[in-house]
Amino acid sequence: MNDKAHNILLINPWIHDFAAFDLWVKPLGLLYVGSTLQLFGYNVQLIDCLYNYGYPHKERQYGTKSFYSEQIEKPSFFNNIPRTFKRYGIPQEEFRKRLKVVPKPWMICVTSHMTYWYPGVFEVIEIIKSIFPSVPVILGGIYATLCLEHAKANSGADYVIEGAGELEVLKLADKISGKERDYYNVGKWLETEIVPAYELYPELDSVSMITSRGCPYRCSYCASFLFESKFTFRRPENVVAELEKYVKVLGVEDIAFFDDALLVDPKRHIVPILELLIKKGIHPRFHTPNGIHPKYIDRRLARLLRMAGFQTIRLGFEGTSTAVQRASKNKVSCRELETALHNLQEADEGRIIDIGIYILIGMPGQTIDEVVKAIEYINRLGAKIKMTEYSPVPGTEEFREATQLCPQVVDEPLIHNKSTFTTVGMGVDYGTFDEVKAMAKRLNAGLRDSLHA
Repeated sequence: MNDKAHNILLINPWIHDFAAFDLWVKPLGLLYVGSTLQLFGYNVQLIDCLYNYGYPHKERQYGTKSFYSEQIEKPSFFNNIPRTFKRYGIPQEEFRKRLKVVPKPWMICVTSHMTYWYPGVFEVIEIIKSIFPSVPVILGGIYATLCLEHAKANSGADYVIEGAGELEVLKLADKISGKERDYYNVGKWLETEIVPAYELYPELDSVSMITSRGCPYRCSYCASFLFESKFTFRRPENVVAELEKYVKVLGVEDIAFFDDALLVDPKRHIVPILELLIKKGIHPRFHTPNGIHPKYIDRRLARLLRMAGFQTIRLGFEGTSTAVQRASKNKVSCRELETALHNLQEADEGRIIDIGIYILIGMPGQTIDEVVKAIEYINRLGAKIKMTEYSPVPGTEEFREATQLCPQVVDEPLIHNKSTFTTVGMGVDYGTFDEVKAMAKRLNAGLRDSLHA
């Protein structure tokens, strides 16, 4: 039964932070929830506060862009940080206007991302409640899962859902509307077959997607296992059908994979996907901003990645120090990284694939000297240095160590902000931290100049 009286509004909230960029980011979890609700009879609308809706923004390379932003007052906790604080996304008045013109919602679902972005979530919910005071608001996503009690006590949401939200939101919608169905079979089907509801956007030039769920690794700083308890692949033919729809129906030119483990078991998964893409002649630009595992990139896979059109490749490495390697469970060695990079560069054939290597900075106990050594090592390899600032994630092994350095992280998610905790973890000031980032930027510029000489 398709009951169109049950209008459900999905909302992707603002980001409140010192910096934010649109690197093919889309609210995948929320869009999966949207598809689920549509498939089971609910009418769904979307307001994405991070979509530009015609507001001025700077277009960047390969479909990336800057968010529209406005400077706002910093939370008092950040007063010692010498940086501008902003709300990223559409203006408040635009959000209010859009709330007033959508079909009156019967239920509103708000997602959340980084734990320390919760002020944007709270701001959205406060405005929703001022316009639709009697409509139930359901909050889910990363912050809601990792800081469940904080969200329940402070967000203003009527319901807070933890973990993957598709099935749980459907159950809640059915409960409120008085419907019943066999959730066991629904859950099994949703695990592999559903795709994001990108049709809810007016127009798109890029999308993000996943070809698997969960991760087989248990890095001490990552909470992926709290969202998906098991690691599952989607069928290659379904992945390619989804990609074909984005290219041929939506006209998308750039597609980013956000899998936690895109290359694991390559013969069973990514190799058949790439071979089918090549056979069908589907050639958008592909990107891997989430980082992929270097140890799986042999010469054959490197060639397939090039032939399929991978343009931006980010390799997960984290660092050369023993402590950082241990935190990532030794999932990649220097030798494996060097072999992968050699295979990618050999397969490149002059296309100048954008290859970058992630290193982690700011982990508890990490030293500046260790970071500098990792930066110099990657530069010698001829790859772009991509620095990832550490943020303590509730529920992980590293979070327990972070609480020893700063006990307040348990009760105040703002302290998880990478701009704050990176300096705490290494025991350095912002000036020293900025010098290290400037060093990496200079080395990257020199590499870029040499490639285009």
